[in-house]
Amino acid sequence: MIEILRSFGFTEYEAKALVALIAKGSLTAREIAEFSGIPRTSVYDVMESLKAKGFVEEFGKPAKFRAVSNEEIVETLSRRAKEGLEALKEEITKLRSGEEVEFIKLYRGKSVLEKLEELVKSAKEEIIILLSYLKPEIKEILSKANCKLVVISSNASELAGECYEIKSPVVKDHTLEFSHGLMIFDSKKIFAIFVNNVAIGIVGEGEGLVEFSKLMIEPLLREMREERIKIEKQS
Repeated sequence: MIEILRSFGFTEYEAKALVALIAKGSLTAREIAEFSGIPRTSVYDVMESLKAKGFVEEFGKPAKFRAVSNEEIVETLSRRAKEGLEALKEEITKLRSGEEVEFIKLYRGKSVLEKLEELVKSAKEEIIILLSYLKPEIKEILSKANCKLVVISSNASELAGECYEIKSPVVKDHTLEFSHGLMIFDSKKIFAIFVNNVAIGIVGEGEGLVEFSKLMIEPLLREMREERIKIEKQS
């Protein structure tokens, strides 16, 4: 079951935690660590991620967690799989019909940040950013944008714009943190990026690539916007 969940995009820890909750019912963070084998220091970050994805609920004091119903889990996974298959079907149809193939360009090393700076400077309307962590060099480049920024990241508030923060594992030495994720520029270009000891970037300009990237980001962005509106109304 863990391998099946991982095939749907769950991390190993997320899959193990969800399986433990399904099997055991409501659990505390300590119990989740005990039954799943996840390090206790990682449990709350994993729970926050599963809550954001709609698979886990939190209740009570002290906090306990439970998986949503079997039907909700299957329905959510089915919907996401269907969206991915529809996008794949469209691209396969284009290939077989002889339509122009959407090429991507791969960048490595210093050229990754150079390309990012070029894309940021050329954006006129909006840059949508989903990154695990904004490393200082990436943050500096994005701060130079002359258009609207929509940022989802563990340290999103360090940038000006429409910012939403997500949980990430605590790392005492930020030089060890890596950035990975997606950016969409003016709904015309996408930039997939991974920056750690090495830097890799992938740029695509095809309509299919952009739409597929939106399918990955927009559901999360919609949830965060709705949650912010709910909080503002309560206050």
